[in-house]
Amino acid sequence: MLAGRRVLIDASMVTQGGGYTYLVNMVPLLAAAAPKATFLVLVRNPSLIRAIAPAENVEIRVLPVRGLLGRFAFLVFSSAKLTKGWGADVYFSVAEYAPRASSCPVVVSLRNANIFTTLDLGWGPYQKTRLRLLGYLARAAVKSASRVIFVSRDSAAWMGDAAKVVPDKRVVIHHGVDVERWREEMAREPRRGSVGILTLSSVYRYKNCVRLVEAYCELARRVPDLPPLTIVGDDQDSRHSEHLRQALRKAGSLAERIRWVGAVPYEEVVAYYRDAVLFVFPSYLETFGHPLLEAMAAELPVVAADIPVFREIAGDSAVYVDPFDVKAMADGIGEVLANPELARKIVDSAHVRARDFTWEITADRVIALLEDVIHQG
Repeated sequence: MLAGRRVLIDASMVTQGGGYTYLVNMVPLLAAAAPKATFLVLVRNPSLIRAIAPAENVEIRVLPVRGLLGRFAFLVFSSAKLTKGWGADVYFSVAEYAPRASSCPVVVSLRNANIFTTLDLGWGPYQKTRLRLLGYLARAAVKSASRVIFVSRDSAAWMGDAAKVVPDKRVVIHHGVDVERWREEMAREPRRGSVGILTLSSVYRYKNCVRLVEAYCELARRVPDLPPLTIVGDDQDSRHSEHLRQALRKAGSLAERIRWVGAVPYEEVVAYYRDAVLFVFPSYLETFGHPLLEAMAAELPVVAADIPVFREIAGDSAVYVDPFDVKAMADGIGEVLANPELARKIVDSAHVRARDFTWEITADRVIALLEDVIHQG
């Protein structure tokens, strides 16, 4: 597949989070699945060079670090020229953005729910302006794209409509997880349980960490021996982070049992899953939610927000709760912790279901899509 083809992967808008995870896992698999193809990966985060396993047919080029306007200028004035000069056969953007005029077919991924959601998230003037600009860039990319990848059926439906993507252009390719590696890592050392109840993702307001802290405190007042709560995630939303700190202050003495560790290097994340007893994902706005899949692969019982995409991914491998109801969240966490049989049932279900979401499956589908787009011109 893709023999002799030159594939440009634009990851210039990726910093951390799901895009980072995607690249670290997918680039080596794409290179292995198409050994006679040549890949050029454009990044702005230099740590990706160290994080992505090297391959003979992959070049990773670091672009200058720029603000939003600088990245906008790259898309408008430089990306098409670079694509043509490199001789790309297909331009694959792992984010929402691509040049409007390209010398080759374009494939883009729509993953950023912030751009298209109708939920009022209370953003300030700067962020609203930023999201409007990103929305403009995304819609422009969609118009010029041969195909648009969505990471779930749910996002393909509502985001596809919001971005005015015609149905024939929409392609659903789920993200994946290295199930075997996670199982091996879980068995490498005994589970100590010191992390307790774990949630993991970049801290944004829609990740719902404040309500999770409030739910933990409510449950802790009923269950004196409740395991600690550990929040792993980099600070991406200063206003919400301040609300989170306020919630921790209001927790009083219970705050001693709540730990917000901030950003953790990707390669160290596995240790937190290994030493957790329960994973909680209270986010109410997601296009996929990769930590949910990681928790399933790590054989952790899961409590998740009751939103369509989480049911699409986890199926029967989670207990679902209303993300806007603190008491319901506390009850769901308490139910799983108090019922080992229920927890085991969730883990057993996840053991099977996670195998439907592997990076190998994702890579094969991406390769097939790129090949099809090139042939169609």
